[in-house]
Amino acid sequence: MAEVRHLISRLSQKHILAGAPESYARGFATAASNVYSAKEIESVLQRKFFIPDDSRFDLDSYQQSAAELSVQNHLVLERRAKNFERDKRVNPPKDVDAYYEVGATRVSLEVKCPVEVEPPEDPYVVTMGGRVSGYLEKFNRLKGVMESNPENSVDLAKNKDNTLKDFLVSAHDKFSVSSGVDDLNILFIACGDCASIQDWYFYLYGNSGLFTGDPFHPSPQDYGLVDVVALSSLRYCHAHAQGFHDWTLRDVFLLPCVNPHRRSSAVSESFVSGLNIFDHHLKRFNAFTPESEAGQSLKVLHYVVEKLAGQERARYFPVETRK
Repeated sequence: MAEVRHLISRLSQKHILAGAPESYARGFATAASNVYSAKEIESVLQRKFFIPDDSRFDLDSYQQSAAELSVQNHLVLERRAKNFERDKRVNPPKDVDAYYEVGATRVSLEVKCPVEVEPPEDPYVVTMGGRVSGYLEKFNRLKGVMESNPENSVDLAKNKDNTLKDFLVSAHDKFSVSSGVDDLNILFIACGDCASIQDWYFYLYGNSGLFTGDPFHPSPQDYGLVDVVALSSLRYCHAHAQGFHDWTLRDVFLLPCVNPHRRSSAVSESFVSGLNIFDHHLKRFNAFTPESEAGQSLKVLHYVVEKLAGQERARYFPVETRK
């Protein structure tokens, strides 16, 4: 770990770790030492984290690697996760970011950290609940009404459901084609704050969502090997809450979403066993009913506000990012 701390000390101010809280930099050094072997660590740090040569530092690439490392470090430290491997080839020559076993369950996990543009502070940002017919006309009509007040400015959020479709198809191609009853295949998405998680939830369950009965992608079998998509606040932790992140998933909000188009050999016992090493919200979220009918369309946001107690909400989202 001392070697990693020394390399961090040589970084310029363009690198996120140079100005990060001490606990975050120390946690990174510990996680890297836990996950990467002494033989490979120097080359991995340069290739994945731009350390120590940060002349070509790219924040989005760093965030992707940081998300992978947090997941992998969590699995290394989790005693119930046995036979952990990084970059395991479960469908050669392609590999997955993490592999572990819980009892008889074999879990393959792929991590994706999508690029998210921070919304501007002043305008209202409108997000569509999936693919809405005539959405531009409806948005422009709303925009015209709201901007009749010169103090208002309204923007339309970019729909990234195609990005999620690409993530699903890519993960499907990495998972074993012979996955059986003892296997669980997870696509882990490192999202931003709870509003961001709500957006990605829309891409799954909104109009023509990828996990609906009429997905916009005409061939849901293209991602049938993905058993569950785990939406998380992990990108938020690295982008906004560094002082609170310990490079594990202990204080990361995690919402598993079961793929209705999954393979027929996926069984509930493997879901329970494979997900059990995470503090996730699948059961609580599914049992939750928003207080208002309108809240059904924004279930993630209402769950966080209505169901999570203040202390629990602060644990997952300790830094406010949007008004």
